[in-house]
Amino acid sequence: AQSKLPVVTVDGGIALPAPGQPTTHILKPAIPDFPHTTENEAFAMRLARSVGLDVASVEPRRVGDRTFLLVARYDRSTGPDGPVRRVHQEDFCQALGIPPEVKYAAEGGPGLKEGFGLLRRVALRPAVNVLKLLDATIFNLIVGNADAHGKNFSLLYDAGGPRLAPLYDLVMTAAYPELSPAPAMPIGGCANLAEIDAHHWAAFAEETTLGLPLIRRRVAELGESVIRRAPGVAEELATPGVDVDALSRFRRRVTGRAERCMASTAAGADRFSGKATGS
Repeated sequence: AQSKLPVVTVDGGIALPAPGQPTTHILKPAIPDFPHTTENEAFAMRLARSVGLDVASVEPRRVGDRTFLLVARYDRSTGPDGPVRRVHQEDFCQALGIPPEVKYAAEGGPGLKEGFGLLRRVALRPAVNVLKLLDATIFNLIVGNADAHGKNFSLLYDAGGPRLAPLYDLVMTAAYPELSPAPAMPIGGCANLAEIDAHHWAAFAEETTLGLPLIRRRVAELGESVIRRAPGVAEELATPGVDVDALSRFRRRVTGRAERCMASTAAGADRFSGKATGS
């Protein structure tokens, strides 16, 4: 698991909290064995926000030769000149009574069927939240995030009532060949991010009781939006201390994946990585 350090920000600086003080941000150092994880996650998170998903705010930073990502905590509230207060949240494993060590569907953790069912039962506005989870599922496929497990989705209990929390920990794991391509929550039983096809989408629609036309439409809309907005997101992140070449590689990768994802929903389409895309 990646190291994470809860911190507070004071006048733009970063500090450790006093005992009992609510933290405001999570500091995530780059992972030594996987190049450019800071740029990777920053790009995926900013891209998700750019295409309309609700995500935590992130800022890539560098100190000396070390990079890290500063993630704003969404489970906090602050009044005008008032103290920071904690807002209750629980991840899908907690909400479903599943032990935290069993977070992958293949190990008995929650799958997409359970996630959608949870939102239908608990969320104050079920239809809105179900659509948000659908978009998150499609986006994770487009960017190649196989690690969207039961602890990477949460319910937030704020003043608006229970709802799907903003997304976090969006990492393009497919950029690292040594990591498993098996999705933490398979789409329609598909065991490899690169092999999803029309049959998997149909099975996904059936198990989640979502309409297949709706799914196809959102795949097309999100795919087109990703292709359109990825260059601007990469340009926005190209600040001093950020590896611009890495951003360019991630942008090209996600654009190609978006094209293949859109092709995968067509009836009779070959696999996600196959002939339907000419690749």
